[in-house]
Amino acid sequence: MGAFVAYNSRWRVTLLFLGAVVFVVLGLWMIGAFGAAPSSRRYPAAVIVGVGWFSVFFFGLCGVAAVKKFFDDRVQLQVDRSGIRWCPWSDHLIPWSEITDVTTWSYKRQKAIILHLSNPARFPGRGLTAMLAGANRKLTGGDISISLTGTNRTYDEAMSAIARFKE
Repeated sequence: MGAFVAYNSRWRVTLLFLGAVVFVVLGLWMIGAFGAAPSSRRYPAAVIVGVGWFSVFFFGLCGVAAVKKFFDDRVQLQVDRSGIRWCPWSDHLIPWSEITDVTTWSYKRQKAIILHLSNPARFPGRGLTAMLAGANRKLTGGDISISLTGTNRTYDEAMSAIARFKE
C-alpha cells in the first residue's frame, strides 16, 4: 500500500475558526466591549475581565492559526516505509530507526499520537509547536505530539498506517 497522508480539511478548519470566533466574542463581552461587563457574586470583576482578555488573546491567536491552516495545502502528516513527517513540527522526515516508541495520549475524547525518539535533539521543531515541546513532554511523556484535529484523516487511520509501516 501507498503512504498515508493527511491534509488540512477546509471544512474542519472552518469549524475550528468559528469556535475561536465564538470565544473571542465571549471574551469581548466579558471585558465590557458590548456594554456593561457581566458581574458575579462568586468572582471579582478583575477576574472576569482578566479571563475575558485571556480569551480574546488566546482564541484570537487560534483564529489566526486556523486562517493560516485554511490556505495551507501541504501534506500535514505522512507515514510511509521511511518514517514519519509531521509538518507542524518540521519538514524533515523522522526515520523509523530514530522512533523508539509510539504511544497514545488522550483527554476528553481527543487523542494524540506521541512519538518517543532516541535522540530528540536531532529533530528540532519550529514555531509554537517547538516552544511548547517542554510542556508537551511533561504532559504526555513523549517527544512529539501529533494531532489530526483539522485534517482530513483520523487518529485511527494514522495509527493503522503506523502499525503497517513500523518495522
